[in-house]
Amino acid sequence: MENPVVEEFVPSSGWMEGPRSHSLVVDLPGFKKDDLKLQVTCSGDLMVSGERKVHQEKTLYFERTFKVPKNTDTDKTTGKFNGEILCVTVPKQVVDEKRKVGFSEEIMTEDLKNTNSENVVEMLKRNKGIVMTAILAFSLGVLLTRKSESTGN
Repeated sequence: MENPVVEEFVPSSGWMEGPRSHSLVVDLPGFKKDDLKLQVTCSGDLMVSGERKVHQEKTLYFERTFKVPKNTDTDKTTGKFNGEILCVTVPKQVVDEKRKVGFSEEIMTEDLKNTNSENVVEMLKRNKGIVMTAILAFSLGVLLTRKSESTGN
């Protein structure tokens, strides 16, 4: 009897990006779920490996390590094997909404509608310096524009 042949297999694969996650798609023809192993390495990479018997004298194997895109949460990695396609989903890190700064005009208008005038006056008194700076900047802009128009520049 001949020695069994072990052949390395290189599966087709690629990353896809969605709004909330990155997905690694790996084409594994002839493989079954029980033939596969998926793990996140200590360096945060994805390692996909597998082995299957083709026949009594031949075994196919593969082992691929994939760099995970930045800003992902590898602790929440999931894998799904459907047919001959392995899809590994790595969620993007959630941005803390509290850190975002800025208001849309609609939000500010809605907030002001829901606030009585006494509260608005109190808020303006506290922010007097900011309001004065804005008024001065606006006035300076108007003055420079008019001066520029009058000199013909």
